[in-house]
Amino acid sequence: MRIKEKAELADEIYVITPFRNVAYNVSKVLDEIQFTKRYEKGKTINVGTVHTFQGKEAKIVYFILGADESSIGSAKWAVCKPNMMNVAATRAKEEFYIIGDKKLYTTLGSEVVNMTVSIIDEYNLR
Repeated sequence: MRIKEKAELADEIYVITPFRNVAYNVSKVLDEIQFTKRYEKGKTINVGTVHTFQGKEAKIVYFILGADESSIGSAKWAVCKPNMMNVAATRAKEEFYIIGDKKLYTTLGSEVVNMTVSIIDEYNLR
């Protein structure tokens, strides 16, 4: 993991998702490796939903879509408008990663997903 190689990166990484349950479960896993940072009241400050990160920035952002074929409605909701992707992407100062089921999301007919995948694919051809 990158933070093992460069420990100071831990303060420059956000893990963002559209879904509260994904944020909660990812936070629990990341707690196990002492990645999660918390406020005094116990709320995480580097792992959470898209809405909790509005107005904040980090060097690196991981955007976890976190839906599967059993939650197609939720997946559609997350990408039906550009807001979620835009907020997540604009939090990143240097690096932005999307983690999700590409096959699922590209079948949803979402303009946001199709444009994002097209940009990524074009970039990867360079």
